Amino acid sequence: MNHLKLLVGKRNEFGRGSMKRLRASGRVPAVVYGHSGTTPLQIEEKELKNLLKQKGHSAALVDVDIDGETTLLSDIADIQRDPISDKFLHIDFHEVLQTERMTTAVPLEFFGESVGVKTNGGVLDVARHEVTVRCFPVDLPPMIRIDIGGLDIGDIIHLSDLPIPSSVELIGDHSMPVVSCKSVAAEAEKAAEAKEGIGQPGAQAVKTEADKPESAKSAKG
Repeated sequence: MNHLKLLVGKRNEFGRGSMKRLRASGRVPAVVYGHSGTTPLQIEEKELKNLLKQKGHSAALVDVDIDGETTLLSDIADIQRDPISDKFLHIDFHEVLQTERMTTAVPLEFFGESVGVKTNGGVLDVARHEVTVRCFPVDLPPMIRIDIGGLDIGDIIHLSDLPIPSSVELIGDHSMPVVSCKSVAAEAEKAAEAKEGIGQPGAQAVKTEADKPESAKSAKG
């Protein structure tokens, strides 16, 4: 389990105006919720950036140190950013207990070179970049590594094929595809059909009055 530490402070001001002033001062509003209740927080932006740099693309738990008085083991539940400036707007932490199972997302890491891509001119189609798991905090894997070296054209790796430790429960439909290797020609044909509307719902021809048989026209008139 990847374990990180973050120093935060309690937040006593609320409302849009106070949030704007907080961000302007280089701090980010946050909240941690869970067994200990809901605690509004403020985080120095540089501390948050350092935390996310350490975390990288792996799953990790965070010791949220509140003013040096209380430490809550937490999972990062949500990070809100401004769609234009990409600056941090708000962070949600979810408190977890060592004695209880937690549910969270774990990223997938693909390694190896697909034989279908390397030798047979295929293309790799990645359907999922992360999966949801349930486990005790101590068993949380930082990521799940998937060997795609043996993947040939037409091959599919499903959720049920992932190398999941016995202490970790995979959540979701196990028949769902994670990654596959497809032929370039098949993908091109599929794209062309989609563009032209061939075989798509609602793509049926609409008959006009001129298309109707003469008998039908006569009966109507």
